[in-house]
Amino acid sequence: MGNELFLGRSVTKAPAPLTLDPDDLTTHGLIVGMTGSGKTALGILLIEELLKQGIPVLAIDPKGDLGNLALAFPRLAPDEFAPWVPAGGEATPEGEAKKWADGLAGWGISVADVASYAAGRTVTIYTPGSTAGVQVDLLGALAPPPDGPQSEEGRDLMTAFLGGLLGLLGRNADPVSSREFILLARCVEEIWGKGETATLEALVGAAAQPPFSAIGALPLETFFPKKERDGLVLALNGLLASPATAAFRGGAPLDVDVLLGGKGSPARCSIFSIAHLSDPERLFVVATLLSRVRSWLRSQPGSTTLRALVYIDEIFGFFPPSGEPPTKKPLLALLKQARAFGVGTVLATQNPVDLDYKGLANCGCWWVGTLQTERDRRRLADGLTDAAGLTDVDALLNQTKKRTFLLHDVHRKGPEIFETRWAMSYLRGPMTRDELTKLKKTAPAAAGGVAAAAAPTVAAKPSAPAGPPMLPAEWPARWLDRRGGERAVPYLWAKAAVRYKSGKGTSDEITSVKLFPLEADTPREVVQGDALDLEGKELLSSAPRTLSYGELPSWVGAKGVKEAEKALKERLPDLLATTLLRDPLTGLLSNPGEDEDAFAARVGEKAKPSAALVERIEKKKRDLAAAEQAEKARSMETMATMAGAAMDVLGGLFGKKKSLRVSKVGSVLSKRRMEGAAETKIETLKAEIEELESKIAAPDPARFEKVDVVPTKTGVDLLGVGVAWVS
Repeated sequence: MGNELFLGRSVTKAPAPLTLDPDDLTTHGLIVGMTGSGKTALGILLIEELLKQGIPVLAIDPKGDLGNLALAFPRLAPDEFAPWVPAGGEATPEGEAKKWADGLAGWGISVADVASYAAGRTVTIYTPGSTAGVQVDLLGALAPPPDGPQSEEGRDLMTAFLGGLLGLLGRNADPVSSREFILLARCVEEIWGKGETATLEALVGAAAQPPFSAIGALPLETFFPKKERDGLVLALNGLLASPATAAFRGGAPLDVDVLLGGKGSPARCSIFSIAHLSDPERLFVVATLLSRVRSWLRSQPGSTTLRALVYIDEIFGFFPPSGEPPTKKPLLALLKQARAFGVGTVLATQNPVDLDYKGLANCGCWWVGTLQTERDRRRLADGLTDAAGLTDVDALLNQTKKRTFLLHDVHRKGPEIFETRWAMSYLRGPMTRDELTKLKKTAPAAAGGVAAAAAPTVAAKPSAPAGPPMLPAEWPARWLDRRGGERAVPYLWAKAAVRYKSGKGTSDEITSVKLFPLEADTPREVVQGDALDLEGKELLSSAPRTLSYGELPSWVGAKGVKEAEKALKERLPDLLATTLLRDPLTGLLSNPGEDEDAFAARVGEKAKPSAALVERIEKKKRDLAAAEQAEKARSMETMATMAGAAMDVLGGLFGKKKSLRVSKVGSVLSKRRMEGAAETKIETLKAEIEELESKIAAPDPARFEKVDVVPTKTGVDLLGVGVAWVS
C-alpha cells in the first residue's frame, strides 16, 4: 500500500482497504467514541502505521493503555505473550498467541510483517513523577529562550512552567490576577536577563530576596509584602525538598529533539504515561511538555509533509470549552501553528463537549465512533455539517458500532464508514506501575538511550501554487459556489445557534449561517449590511476550483476577529428576528420554517393527555350516564304520580267523596323540582365533558396565533466567524 496508512476496511466501498495519506494528518485529527467503541485501539493503529513509515510519535497517555505499543511480539509465540497474560484467568498464552496470529492473518498481516514492524521502531515510556518507567526532569530548569525573555516564545514557556508549578502548590496561577505568578515571572525574567537558566533552586532564592524593588507602578512591599511572600517561598522550598516531587526533577532532560528522534529508522515512539498522577500534576506535565514542543517547532524548517505526530489519548480536562488551564494555550497554539512545520496533532475523547469548539474547527480528520448521548451526537453533527457540508450526518452516525468509525477527511471526496484492522501490538489493557517497571527492565538497550538521538533536518517540498490570501488562524476560510464564477469575493461568515422564546414557549435550538460582504472599513459597518442568503447551498471547506481572489480589508487580522464577534453579538438578535406560531392553549411555540400542519402534529404529540385526565373524563361520562338513567326513571314516576293525582281530583268532583286530596298534587310538584335540578346537573356534566375533551382533541390550526419574536442576546450563541469566498 506504498506510504499510505492501512487502518482497516471500508464499509462504504467494500471490500476496499481503508488507507490514509500520512500528510493528511498535518491538518490534525480528532477521534471521538464512547468507552468500548475501539477509540484507543484506533489510536494505536494510527501510531503503528506512522512508525512503519519512520515517522516519530510523541504520545500523552492519561489512561495507561498506550504502553501496549511496546508489546509487539516478533514471533507471535506463546512465550512472548506469557509475561503479559494474567495467571489464573480464562486467557492462556497459547490461546492469546493463536488469537493474535489468526486475527492478523484475517487482515493479511503475517508474522514477518509484525517482526519487521517490531524491529523498525523503539518505544520508550516516560513516567514523570515516578520511577516505574523512564524518569524525566520537568522541574529542574527553564533555559532562556533564544529570542530573549520578552519574546512570545519566552512568555509561553514561562506561563506554562509557572502555571503548572503553582498548580502543584494549589495556588492561583492566573497570569493577570495572581500575585504569586507575577512575582515569579519577574524573577524568571531577571534570571534569564543574566543569561542563566531558571532552576527551581534559583527561583526559591529570587523569591526570598527579589532582585527588584517594584512591580509595575507599585513598590514590592505594597504589591506583595514580605510576610506573605515568605509563605510562597516556604511552599516552593517544600516542593524542592519533598520526596514526593523528587521524581519530577531527576532523570533525562526534557529534550524534544530526543523525544521525537527524527524521521527514519528506527522510528521513535515516546509515551508520557501520566495515569498515576493527580489532576494538578497532569496539568503541569502536559502544559510543560506541549510548551516545549511549541518552542521546538520554531527552531525547525517548514515542511509540507508529516514529520512527526503529537497524540493525546484522552483530552478531557486539558482543552475545555470554558476555563483556561495551563494546557489550553499551548495546545491551541499547536493546532494553529504546527501544520507549517509538518507536525500533526491527534486528540481523542469520549465526549466532544470536552473540547473547545476552536479545537474542532482546526481538525481536518475526524474519526467518529459510537456516541453515548444525544448531546454528543448533536455536537458532532453540527461540527461535521459545518466542516464538511454534510447533510446526512445522522444516517452516517447510525452506521457506527464497536470498531466501526465514520471518517471525515477534508482531503477526501466524501465521508467513509470503515472497520478498523487488527492491531499488531498486544492490546491487553491499561498497564500498572509494576508492569511498566517490568517493561523497562526487559526493554532493548536502544530504548534506554534516550539522550543519543537527534532529529535530522527534513527537506521541505516545493510550495503549493498561490491560493487565496493568507488568513490568520482565527479566521477559518470557507467557500460558496453560488454562481460558478472564476473570481471569489470575500464575505464575513458567521454561524450562530439561536433559541426563540415567547411567553412560556421555547423553540428548539437551530443553527443559522449569515454572510456579509466585506466592503466596509469596520466590522460594525460590515454587519449592518445586507446578509447574503445561502439559497440552499452549503459552505465548502476548500475551493471548488482554481479561483482568483478579491482583496481583504486591512482589519481582517488576529485582533479583528474579536471586533467582528462583538459586532455580530449586537447585530444578530435583530437580524434573526422572525414570526412564529404559538398555541394559546398549551403555550407551545413553533420552530422557524415549521408550517401549521407540522406544528399542529407536534402540539398534538406533546399534548397527549395524562392518565389522570383520561380517567377524569371517563368518570364524568359515567356520572352523566347515571344521571340520565335516574332522570329517565324519575320522569316515568312523575307521570304515574300525575295520573294518580288526576284520578283523585276527578273522583272528588264526580264521586261520593266530599273533599279533594291534595297530597298527591304536592308530590307531583316536588318531583317537578327534582327533575329541574337533575336536568341542570346533566347539562353541567355535558359542559364539563366537552371542556375536558377539548383539551385532548387534535389541535385546530385556526387557534394558533402569529407572534413576532426577537431572540435575546443570551439566546444567540456565536459558534464560528471567518471569511467566505463567494464565486
